[in-house]
Amino acid sequence: MKPATSLIALLCLTSPLAVHRAIAEQLNYTLHVVGIPVADAALTINTTGSAYRAVMRFHTTGLANLVDGSSLEEAVSGEIKNDRPAPQVYSSNGYLHGQNRIVDMTWQDGSPVATAITPPNATERADVPVALRAGTVDQVSLIILLVHLAQQTGGCEAAARSYDGRDLQLFQVRTAGEEELPASGRSSFSGRALRCDFTSQTLAGFRFGSGGEQDHRSHRGTIWLGQVVPGGPRLPVQAAVETRWFGDATIYLTSVAP
Repeated sequence: MKPATSLIALLCLTSPLAVHRAIAEQLNYTLHVVGIPVADAALTINTTGSAYRAVMRFHTTGLANLVDGSSLEEAVSGEIKNDRPAPQVYSSNGYLHGQNRIVDMTWQDGSPVATAITPPNATERADVPVALRAGTVDQVSLIILLVHLAQQTGGCEAAARSYDGRDLQLFQVRTAGEEELPASGRSSFSGRALRCDFTSQTLAGFRFGSGGEQDHRSHRGTIWLGQVVPGGPRLPVQAAVETRWFGDATIYLTSVAP
């Protein structure tokens, strides 16, 4: 599955995402595996009318950084159409397993077109057919969709396909009710939160070799959306993501910075 960074977000949003004032803040997170902090992430988003732009940054820390240091920066711009995010330009620049990884895409008539991919897909996975890419969004825009749904409906029922230039995934999310998140030294948030359970399944773009076996598995996870700023929308405050070897990796909101 994609790094857990794909599951954390967002800055407080302005209309049409149901916030009545502009807020410029950054949400900071820490990822824990078996109770050990292994990565930090931050995401901000700016909106003007129906347009949005989001930037997410992620990097490993501590022992994880010494063993296999990784970093990622994703940026997307788009607009809300028919109550759903419609990305227009997406870029991803990262470093993983000692290799630089770059993807640039633009959307044309609702379909993403890759303008740069390093390394090329042919070296590591099957290509996703062009016909299957139509109507897809990037993974950062998936979080925008959840926040928008929570504001509009009070729930998070959704299904969407995502494409990041590498593979095609189906995300299905259901509302699991309200939960009280207890105070914790790992998180700056405590209180009532909307629980959203999800599954992700790779549909195309399977990796060659042993990685393809993992790609064929369905993955599960949970995102909790809580009110970070009084009067603001519910934003991701915690997430749990299934991993192959260590059980759940948990992401905690650690601070909100101007």
